[in-house]
Amino acid sequence: MKILFDATELSYYLEESGHRAGVFFVALNIFREMKKRQMDITFCCNFKRYYFMKEVIENVTEFNGIKLLEEKSAINLFFAKLNYLVKSAPRKLQYAILSLSRYYENIFYLQNKNNAEQLKEFDIYFSPFTAPAKEIEKADIKRFRMIHDIIPILEAGRVPADRRLWCWKIYNSINPRDYYVTNSENTRKDILKYFPFIKEENIKTTYLGAGENFAPQKRENDKKYVFSLCTLGKRKNLIFAIKNFFEFIKRYKIDDLYLVLGGGVWKKFEKELYAVIGEFDKSKIIMKGYVKDGELPALYSNALMFIYPSLYEGFGLPVLEAMKCGCPVITSNVSSLPEVIGEAGIKINPDNDEELIEAYRKMYFDTFFRELCIERGLIRAKKFSWEKCVSELLEFIKAKNV
Repeated sequence: MKILFDATELSYYLEESGHRAGVFFVALNIFREMKKRQMDITFCCNFKRYYFMKEVIENVTEFNGIKLLEEKSAINLFFAKLNYLVKSAPRKLQYAILSLSRYYENIFYLQNKNNAEQLKEFDIYFSPFTAPAKEIEKADIKRFRMIHDIIPILEAGRVPADRRLWCWKIYNSINPRDYYVTNSENTRKDILKYFPFIKEENIKTTYLGAGENFAPQKRENDKKYVFSLCTLGKRKNLIFAIKNFFEFIKRYKIDDLYLVLGGGVWKKFEKELYAVIGEFDKSKIIMKGYVKDGELPALYSNALMFIYPSLYEGFGLPVLEAMKCGCPVITSNVSSLPEVIGEAGIKINPDNDEELIEAYRKMYFDTFFRELCIERGLIRAKKFSWEKCVSELLEFIKAKNV
């Protein structure tokens, strides 16, 4: 079976940015597991990221020797080169070129026959996230796509205008012919609700895994801290977590606890976030920003607890990572998060202040309960693995590719 693997997300491998987050690691770990099984893989890539992906293949050992489908459209190559040449330019210039490329892609881009000709040799197309190019949409090839959530649909009024075309490309390209994989039963049900033309037998849930590097790494630590890791945006409900953290330490007169925030800040949310932080004792908040892959296990492992009160998740990978590292978790009781945590931590209503304050109190003062959550979390985390995820994915592909 010859697989055309959409590697657009992997093109961010050499960058330290918010793009190296959940979906990136899903794509990376699925590729690694397929490579272990010696699958016949060729990469393809959204034209905007074409030269970035070529650079990754040339410079990252694990990608050496993997073919990249050639981009043969002159205008696509023009935009690809523009995006690549400004990669070290001021952010405003990068953003301007990217926006121009997106408008071309969404409004003027046509199927390119030279690109399409290459697709005949492949049995299936697999995308861990990105919507297929028009050539792939029109090709006689079975398409398998991961849909991680329906956040842009649920937040339609809150998606910034400059991101709207890009966000909706994924959902506008959903059709009854393709096959879909979701990360949770909650997301599978959401997709069937909002896209009722999809047959139930053409959509499957395969739970994600967490990398082998996520394991307990206890160290001597001079500070007790609550850890949070997420893209710092409104949906992650971070302001709720911050305000109730300060209410908790004030109510119980606690002076030895800090809140560590990891993850890049969305520009649109930055002003609101820092305004809220400014209302409290800033010395109690440690802003880590983007956290490198190698630093994460220790941050999870040495935290007193992990807080993830998100309003909606397609899966919630940080919850699984925290459990694998032996960190007790407080998370929301909505969307997919109960499927991940099970009974291994505390689930709260993400709109209820008192429930979160009580969860903070329970984790901070009740050592026995916290240790119980750690043990339950380690056991729970063993139910999830990339090996299992890819095995189920390949079984689904083989069943449909007949």
